[in-house]
Amino acid sequence: MNKHFKTIILLLTLISSNSQSLVTTIPPAKSSAVKDESSQNSAVLLSEIRNYRQLSPVFSSAGMPKLNELTSLKLNGFQHIINLIPGNFDDEQEKSIALNMSFEQIEVDWHEPKLADFQQFVELIKTYQQEKVLVHCRLNYRASAFAYLYQTTQLGVDESTARQEMHSVWQPEGTWLEFINTVKHHYQGK
Repeated sequence: MNKHFKTIILLLTLISSNSQSLVTTIPPAKSSAVKDESSQNSAVLLSEIRNYRQLSPVFSSAGMPKLNELTSLKLNGFQHIINLIPGNFDDEQEKSIALNMSFEQIEVDWHEPKLADFQQFVELIKTYQQEKVLVHCRLNYRASAFAYLYQTTQLGVDESTARQEMHSVWQPEGTWLEFINTVKHHYQGK
């Protein structure tokens, strides 16, 4: 027993004296796996996000990004995500926050968009200053309408230029055309 005890002590002594060199010479196995996952995520191009439109260096609209596409947004400098879809988006919120991006949701009813929804959007965008923001919905219909309205009522972008960008995604009609006209009328009076 005493002989085994001495052998164990000797081994522990050798291990502890060489542990520094062991630690520095053996690369951690996990780091390469993390690196591979990160490079795969960064390979997702912004143009692969459904109906993605870059409207300015700091303002973009899109359809619903997949969770891995949020990583691509972060790698491209986005700091804020605004979701215009009603419902539970805990996964998107958690992933955005984990990537150190803010996540806000304005629940815009497809059948009844309101001036108050747009006003909330404007106030939110103002808090972001010149930081990169993505506004999205399912297909970039709500989002492109909000982007068009923001550009024309708040930024002074030429109406035909902003309309052309929105029309590259969809052409609002019915309720959404009425909503757009209501918002434009509200801000023209100011």
